[in-house]
Amino acid sequence: MNIRKSTVRGLRHINRARLLQEIYFNWPVSRFDLGQSTGLSPATVTNVTAELLNEGIVTASGSEESDGGRPRALLSINPDYGRFVGIDVGETHIQIGLFDAALHGLASATQQLSVDESQPDQVVRHIVKSLRALLSESGVHTDDIIGIGLGVPGIVDPAGGVSIFAPNWGWHDVPLMDMLQEELQVRVHLDNGAKAMALAEMWFGAGKGVQSLAILLIGTGVGAGIITGGTLYRGASNSAGEWGHTTIELNGRECRCGSRGCLEAYIGAPGIIRSLREENPDSPLLRGDDQMATLNSIVSEAQCGDAVASSVMEDTTHYLGAGVANIVNLFNPELIVLGGRTGLLIGEYILPRLHRVVERYSLEQPFSRARIALSQFRQDAVSMGAATLALDHFLMNAGRRGAAARKSGGPSDGCHVDR
Repeated sequence: MNIRKSTVRGLRHINRARLLQEIYFNWPVSRFDLGQSTGLSPATVTNVTAELLNEGIVTASGSEESDGGRPRALLSINPDYGRFVGIDVGETHIQIGLFDAALHGLASATQQLSVDESQPDQVVRHIVKSLRALLSESGVHTDDIIGIGLGVPGIVDPAGGVSIFAPNWGWHDVPLMDMLQEELQVRVHLDNGAKAMALAEMWFGAGKGVQSLAILLIGTGVGAGIITGGTLYRGASNSAGEWGHTTIELNGRECRCGSRGCLEAYIGAPGIIRSLREENPDSPLLRGDDQMATLNSIVSEAQCGDAVASSVMEDTTHYLGAGVANIVNLFNPELIVLGGRTGLLIGEYILPRLHRVVERYSLEQPFSRARIALSQFRQDAVSMGAATLALDHFLMNAGRRGAAARKSGGPSDGCHVDR
């Protein structure tokens, strides 16, 4: 290969990716401002933006006054260039979000999962069936899809698209990406749900502009996405963030992971319901196997002053507060975002008390710098985060679209974007 040609081609790719990212996160923006922010020459900016305009990724969007010269044309992302899909694979549900190229939500669908539908092939069938139905209802063809992202429980290998270990389902080394790409013929990107949610909150949500934050995903299971210095922290094997399996009670409750005293066993949905059963095995607040209905009844009755429900919420707040304090002391975040179906349901009720418990167990200096907030994206946070995985690849690939590949590249961390 001609080394010089290869180098020139690589430089063009880098410049195109840099300018596309700059437009994506700052639109509408002029060519002049793009040159100022990237340091690229006017000729490079003009040539690359012309390519992006011709391909339909970018669109002209008016003009702005300049200092003494002609008005400057403004460029924006073309929302109709294509569609992203984000899929939240939870233990009790699958939620699919359809987004335009600017990551605006267009439509969504939720499929409940029963306790006996957790085998990989069953989950894949549900995803494929629900996605095809959503695309049909929305009038979207698979050729319009730029990429699909999945947020799943447990430890994930993003480079290989493999669910390495999902203890609650007993999954080991499941090639989920390959299974889906074979069915859908669209590029698929896979990561842990809490990490996906962290990217969405950092880029577009409560954490926009924040360099150090912790995203806490509390549902049936419990996890965290940690952002330090504007970068998603993964650890040596992408298992960083298994906050739910930190020990909060020595020799405490048995956890589904096989250990004892894990935080998840106290603040995940089954853990909260277990606390209710320990208080009153025959409580009228229990709603059979419907976790969310039971949690709703607990919160509702606690708000009305019910003694048992109030006691359950007090215990939950105590364990959650201690767990959040551990995050504060370990990572010194500026912002802690509480999300997930369970986290959002209990969050508004317990938030004032939670602040006091976190303060009790935190060191004074890091606590003084930390804020606690609820996810801006509510129930859509993981599906939007999953779509962000596909968007991240699209931006790193400079907007080049290609057929689904057997391997979709290394893990992304969002660190390449200047926001």
